[in-house]
Amino acid sequence: MANKTKKIIIGLTGPMGAGHGMVAEYLKKKGFFYSSTSERVREECRQRGIEITRDSLQDVADELRRKFGPEVLAKRTWDIVKKYPRAVVDSIRGIAEVEFFKSKPNFYLIGITAPHKIRYQRVVARHRESDPTTWKEFLMADKKDFKSGQGKFGRNITGCLKKADFLIVNKGTIKELEKKIEKYVSMLNR
Repeated sequence: MANKTKKIIIGLTGPMGAGHGMVAEYLKKKGFFYSSTSERVREECRQRGIEITRDSLQDVADELRRKFGPEVLAKRTWDIVKKYPRAVVDSIRGIAEVEFFKSKPNFYLIGITAPHKIRYQRVVARHRESDPTTWKEFLMADKKDFKSGQGKFGRNITGCLKKADFLIVNKGTIKELEKKIEKYVSMLNR
């Protein structure tokens, strides 16, 4: 990756199991500072002594959006990443978050998606504490992620994907995914 001095902030959006975590890991290896909007929610849960589950994360995130505005998680995360020349922000799930980040210079949104069955297999394989373990739980959580809340106050993965600068359908190997990311990062370096 040429031109190490050009400021680039990459946001990642997409449904669970699509591969945005893999993209974030790849970018971290390439020198990008990492943060995520979901880290802000986990911090809030820990402060309140709330067990971290997918439901509690979604509920607390929705509550924060209603109380402090729909872009609260984006604002809190921006305050952290803005001082880095290269950063990746994972877990962007709301339209207001996208609009907030897109108002910042040198911000680019990458959407990552994959077919349901592939995403479910990945979610089960990763064994994250907040992930669903059955197909039925997966479908319920997925539906809630794709559209919840009212307008800008809820999650809206579909709307976020529509606003992405680049869209990746991730149904291949990790190497194929990395090649796609490298292509986009090279374009942003120009």
